[in-house]
Amino acid sequence: MSAGSGNALDLVFGRVGGRTALTRRRYRWPLMIGRVFTDPARPGVGSVTIQNCAGTVIPGDVVRQRIEVIDGGSAVVRGQGATTVSGVRGGEPAVEDTRLRVDASGRLLFDLSPRILTAHARYRQRTQVCVEPGGRAVIVDAVVLHPDLTDEAFGSYESSVAIVAPDGTLLALDAQVLETMPRVRRAPTAFGTVYVVGAGFDTTMTALSPHLESLTVFTGDRRVYAAVSGLPNEAGWAVRIAASDGGTLRATIGAVTALIEEGYHQVSCTRTQLRQQFLVDEPLSAVSRKKPHMAIEACGCSL
Repeated sequence: MSAGSGNALDLVFGRVGGRTALTRRRYRWPLMIGRVFTDPARPGVGSVTIQNCAGTVIPGDVVRQRIEVIDGGSAVVRGQGATTVSGVRGGEPAVEDTRLRVDASGRLLFDLSPRILTAHARYRQRTQVCVEPGGRAVIVDAVVLHPDLTDEAFGSYESSVAIVAPDGTLLALDAQVLETMPRVRRAPTAFGTVYVVGAGFDTTMTALSPHLESLTVFTGDRRVYAAVSGLPNEAGWAVRIAASDGGTLRATIGAVTALIEEGYHQVSCTRTQLRQQFLVDEPLSAVSRKKPHMAIEACGCSL
């Protein structure tokens, strides 16, 4: 099911007639998409669901995707749901390679849903993000260990998210590696990071940080840990999540992205009011960037 050297998905979103539409739409096996849906509450936002026709990623797969949001477009790109990564003993890795670009007027939420690692699965996920000044992208990277996975049958997981400037300069590189099963009692088995990429949103994210970290729950059967940190070179922010299971992870990711969207909406309304009333544009970087205060290192796994 390899997509070969070309892209299995190549999409460009742009604003047309007050709505976000696909101005380029190319896809092939194993991926497919349907129509662009519009939210009546936010008519300028267009949503698309990416479907994997096979329902799984198998050894040797190389699936490449490219998505751009330009010309004032505001796009939400989601997966059809959690996708399993299959494996065989001694099999080749499965690779998903994604390139995301957002211009100065664009907005993107990219959430393909978690990948579920099964026995002997070896999975590599590479994402490159370029957001021009003024644009914004929220990217979700998530993985879940199948409940039946054992130490003997564990393969490997590697994920990297590279944030680059429009001229190609590397601003930040965030890498996650799982080489063994968690071994601490009641250790998390579902991990995710929500990246907020784009300059000028420090005030918003600083204000949201206490609310995002308050999602942490250390007791009960549905435990979750959330921590917020800034990325190097003011490339953006990362909300790191470790959860007891996939359902808890998905619920937490949903809460995080909703809080971020609400925070940006409030800032946008405030700035519009300021322009109308005072004809000024308040900077969004007045509050200093919050430094990382805690890293997730659990059970031989680092996020």
